[in-house]
Amino acid sequence: MDNLLPTQSSPVANARDHSLSRGVAFARCNGYDPDMLAAALDRLLAPLGGMSAFVSSGCRVLVKPNLLTDRPPEAAVTTHPELVRQVIRRLKGAGAVVVVADSPAFVTRVEQVWRVTGMQAVCAEEGVPLLCMEAAPLTTLSRDGYTFAVSNLALHADLIVNLPKVKSHSLTVLTAAVKNFYGVIPGHLKTELHKTHARTARFGGLVRAVCRAMPASLTIADGVLAMEGDGPSSGTPVPLNFLAASTDPFALDLALCDVLRIDPGQVPYLAGLSHAPDYTARVRYGECPDVAHFRLPRNASRLMLNLLPEWLVRRVGTLIWFRPAFGSACVRCGKCVTACPVRAIALRVGGLPELNGPACIGCCCCHEVCPAHAITIQPSPLVRLERRVARAFAPRARDA
Repeated sequence: MDNLLPTQSSPVANARDHSLSRGVAFARCNGYDPDMLAAALDRLLAPLGGMSAFVSSGCRVLVKPNLLTDRPPEAAVTTHPELVRQVIRRLKGAGAVVVVADSPAFVTRVEQVWRVTGMQAVCAEEGVPLLCMEAAPLTTLSRDGYTFAVSNLALHADLIVNLPKVKSHSLTVLTAAVKNFYGVIPGHLKTELHKTHARTARFGGLVRAVCRAMPASLTIADGVLAMEGDGPSSGTPVPLNFLAASTDPFALDLALCDVLRIDPGQVPYLAGLSHAPDYTARVRYGECPDVAHFRLPRNASRLMLNLLPEWLVRRVGTLIWFRPAFGSACVRCGKCVTACPVRAIALRVGGLPELNGPACIGCCCCHEVCPAHAITIQPSPLVRLERRVARAFAPRARDA
């Protein structure tokens, strides 16, 4: 294990000092055909100086895909293995020492995740190690008022090549560059952090802090086949046909918000950044996509709670909530029970899982790991009433 981690003499990638550090590059790509993807990746990286601008011979690089759970590539839950392959080849061609790692949801055997996602085959064929973040020791960090433990595979890398899948997310609205760094925390600890950072705004701050604590990075986002609707695992695959890249994950996600027509204020880890001086003048390069419509999670309005002061949330919290509901597609696998950080779900004999509503913190961990798409996130009666009133008074288009 130690020989996979960088040493003091390892060459350090220059991504932090890159002159285009807040630029975001886009490239059109209509599928995962190897030749098409290779050409798109080269066009994507050209404005940033190509892969050789970030690595040199002997540079220790962690490739960090999104390997949430055991879904095949066509489900658009995880980073496509062909993109991982093309990135590995460019890194090795520049002389880098490459390791691929993530920390999937702990309710599924990691070997199953590697096999079904296609990552095991790609890494074997390209001759690079495929590891869990748990394979290395942990280091506890404090950043921006948050404390968390991360894998040394990430912390000690010269460069992290972050390969997120572009998806909607039932808790954070969007998951892409910034949120993918949350995977450097081992699976069981991620779940515990949901419990101790239950408010969405607080959880967003934690995600932001983890990302900011990471070494230099290059993010290449997989939006060729993205996910909309009730992501990150129960949504609908949608071909957006683009790749995006930046050395600044926050700039990339803000650019994605523009492309997907998402209000950054709805995304808890981006709140307040869209008007920050460092991000108001961000530059785009390449073939910027035109996405007419990107469907958000049905519970996206849950973030209205973040606009309320703490004292008011305590008063109305029993009236305004979003909780899981279990449908007939349930296969009684028990993954939702295991994933719940507050143990608010129990399996009933011969029936659907049962939720202890008052104990639920609305973290959506159960929804994230359900293999049968049997869980929906439902609003409280007061929220449903508010939605009906809003629709009734919404302006209607006049007849032509």
